[in-house]
Amino acid sequence: MRLRKVLIACLALSGAAGCMDSAGAPALEQELAVSEAEATATRISASEASLELSFETMGTFETRNGVRSLVLKATANRYLQYVFSFVPDDAFGTANIISERRFEVVLPVGHELNSILSGLPLFITVNTFTGTPTQYTARIEVYPRFFDFRGTSPVWIDEKVDPVYVKHPISSLVYRGRADVLADGLLVTGPDGIPQVSRVDADTFKLDWSYSAVEQAMDPTTIPLAFNVIQGGQAVSQKTARLVPRVTSLAVTTGDPYEVWPTPGCLPAVYDCIHAQPAGTLDFGLCGSYRQVSRCQYVTNICDETPSTPFALTEIDASALEAARDAWNDGSNNGAWHGLDSISAYTTPRCSQPAASLRAAYDALQWPGYRDIPTFEAGTVTHRAGLANSILLSTNYYGDGAALLAAIDAFTGGGEVQAWLGTQEVPCHNCHEFNQFAVLYYPASRKVVVLRGYTGYDS
Repeated sequence: MRLRKVLIACLALSGAAGCMDSAGAPALEQELAVSEAEATATRISASEASLELSFETMGTFETRNGVRSLVLKATANRYLQYVFSFVPDDAFGTANIISERRFEVVLPVGHELNSILSGLPLFITVNTFTGTPTQYTARIEVYPRFFDFRGTSPVWIDEKVDPVYVKHPISSLVYRGRADVLADGLLVTGPDGIPQVSRVDADTFKLDWSYSAVEQAMDPTTIPLAFNVIQGGQAVSQKTARLVPRVTSLAVTTGDPYEVWPTPGCLPAVYDCIHAQPAGTLDFGLCGSYRQVSRCQYVTNICDETPSTPFALTEIDASALEAARDAWNDGSNNGAWHGLDSISAYTTPRCSQPAASLRAAYDALQWPGYRDIPTFEAGTVTHRAGLANSILLSTNYYGDGAALLAAIDAFTGGGEVQAWLGTQEVPCHNCHEFNQFAVLYYPASRKVVVLRGYTGYDS
């Protein structure tokens, strides 16, 4: 009901064009994963209840009411009563019934087409006269795609041209393709819509278009781009391919589209990739799609975007630390002895309640085989500098703790470390013996390493 009210208000104000600006910049309302339709497929279909929809995968460019537009055509197995195209809370494009079971969606070039090509799914209300039920919502995605490859076989042109995020003060949206060929260079030619070509490695070239350039490359869809292989300063072979707008995914639902296809937030993997890049990075094409990266660019704490889970430790394989444990255990003699019984490792949740911390890790640990473990308050809480005074993790009479710590740093990724150190004296006839414990928490990697051992000496 909220959507209907908004859309009705929009239409009342601006007519069938909906509530949108006239610029070419893309709208940023929603992001969904891309599921691919083969470039050679001529139709893509989906069904729900009594409705089956089918779209021609390749759109065509036509001039409608004096405006150049992309036209997508579809058919239904039921008589159509009403169709309407929108993105969340905004009319978008124009949907028209053109016969009893056929309809079209018209997207003007500029802002509306750029928004859809950049990864914004388009929703279409479809009401039918017959069947049960009679009200549906379809969702489509449209991307630039190459097909109709002709010419030299050594050149491989990726079908996909996907939107990526490259930081720029005017527009950070870049449409990126790829071509593989072992050559001195690659020259792309055509009437217009030529991409910026740059080498990635010995046999890979990156193809980058602005929105206006990718639109020119697709319109008209009948004119190919030529990929010229350069060797010794001259073109020695050529391959051609046509870039066209493709419907790459189609889904239909009878439910609330906002619940069936919710707007995603910043994905943790994308967030991690962005923050793992060196300072000053502008090109985030490796981190995800344009919209995925856009949603994370100004997120400072991923846990503000991610539902929390109960805190728990998940054990991971720590066998890589066994050699370092064995090395530390060497050197005991009759007058003094030491040993590490075990080294175990865990990961902590990214976003949890309570939040991951050294104390939370200590509280979640189990200590099988040990009695009267020192409380958290009875131990020593310290950081990296304080580990120089640790029996287990400094070089001293018992063992090479500095080498052990270096191995643990390599295992966890290093960086900031928070530590709890505990000592527990145990009965020993004519001697002194102590159980030694260390809990190390590495916030950057969210890993916890637990050491359990002992030291002793004769009275």
